[in-house]
Formats: sequence, structure tokens, C-alpha cells
Amino acid sequence: MPPTPASGRKSPDAGFAIPPLHLRCLRLEECNVFFEHTATPDAALRHAVSNVLRLLYPSALLDADSSAAPAPVRSVTLHLRSFDGVAYTCGSDLDNEHKELHLSMSYLEGVLSRSNGDAKRVEHEIDGVLTHELVHAFQYDAGGSLPGGLVEGIADWVRGGAGLAPPHWREQPGECDRWDAGYERTGFFLSFLSRHFRDPLLVPKINLAARSNTWDDGALLRRVLGGEDVEELWALYKRTFEDKDRGTDDAPAPVPTHGPRSGYGVGY
Repeated sequence: MPPTPASGRKSPDAGFAIPPLHLRCLRLEECNVFFEHTATPDAALRHAVSNVLRLLYPSALLDADSSAAPAPVRSVTLHLRSFDGVAYTCGSDLDNEHKELHLSMSYLEGVLSRSNGDAKRVEHEIDGVLTHELVHAFQYDAGGSLPGGLVEGIADWVRGGAGLAPPHWREQPGECDRWDAGYERTGFFLSFLSRHFRDPLLVPKINLAARSNTWDDGALLRRVLGGEDVEELWALYKRTFEDKDRGTDDAPAPVPTHGPRSGYGVGY
């Protein structure tokens, strides 16, 4: 199937150029669930890229740091095929700046079945998964040293910020949950940190810090958090739910983001 005609266009939100977007579908009948629940593949991909650039590289971040820019991406190819799991992102055989996003058609068939044929639910899930996965194309990972849970948590923070949280997400952590469990668990915690520090740019700053620094046993994150300890902040976050259970008004409002049960994967 030929590439979608997307080369060189600008994101209307962040002002960054959207790289060429390509589509690969070897068995058309296998991909019907995707085509039937998107306006066009090009529109779906452009919307997802725009979500990522708008939320992870907002104009306010550029005002604060003129050097801020997404990780270099020369093209994105969306592969539609059936496989176990949900989706994953990786570099191509050509080089790591040519990204591949693999989306499972068998997973989408399952979403359609579980939603009793609700077309809007399937469309919402496609948009959410594409947004999550494209974060992995454009985010920084501290030279591969950023913990996987934080990588995935940032992706779900973006997904939630784009209004694409799936219905199964729940903010309240379990007793044994960790802040770096990833996906929706870490995504919700990142939203709490943004509110706690009254800094809507906190997550974009974490991502930008991972451009030229290594994780260094958490020193990268501590610097962005003004020296505060992330474990102590996690304990504070969990206490807000205890306060809510006691009927106080101190708990933060939930800001949805994606859960580990869905089996996302990312390759660098």
C-alpha cells in the first residue's frame, strides 16, 4: 500500500514539522477493523502526532528553552497486522530515526467484540494507542538509561492529557504499587506531581532533561523535582487517597492516563 501523502506538513499545535507518514498493510481483509473505524489512516496518524507534539513539546516549553525540540524522527510507518499484544514501536532496519509502529488487528477485533460493536469505543482506542506509541517515537530516554516504567508512564500521561483514557483506567494505586510501575500507574502520579509543584510543564521538562543526561540513579529526576525525593512524593500521593477515603477534600482530581494490563511494548 502506498505511503500517505504527509511529508513536510506542520503540526498546527506545536509548529514542528510532521515527518513523512507511511502505511503498510499486507492483507486488506485483516485490517478492515482499522479502516472502518478511522476517517483515514493519514488523519489518524496526524492527529496522534499532533497530540504528542502539543503535550510533550508545548509552546510554553519552547518559550522557556528555545533549544527544546523532539527527538529526531525522519519517518513513521504504521504496520497493520495481527499478533499477540496491543502495539509496539521500534526503529526500522534502515536506522533508528525511521520509526515503525506495529498495531495488532487481533487486539482491535477484541476491543470491538468487548464493546458490543460500539464504533466510537474502537475509534477512541485506536486514537489512544497511536498517541501512546508515537510518544515513544518522539520522546527522549536518557541514552537508554531512563527506567522503562517512566518511559511508559510519560506515554500514558500524554494519552490521558489528550482525552484518550480507556474506560478501565483507575487512579488509586494499590498498597504494593510503585511509582515506577509504568503505564497508567506512573502516568497518574506524573499528573499529581504537576499539580503538586504547580508546574504544567513538569513532564515535558523531565522528557527534555532526558535528552542530554543519563538517569544516574535518579539524579535526573531529582533535579527536575527541585531535589525532592520521589519515594517521599509517592508516599504523599498515596496519602491523598487515604484523605479522600476519610471524606476530606484534599485529594487531587483524577487525570486519566494507560495500564500495564494492556501489554504495550516499546523498542529503541
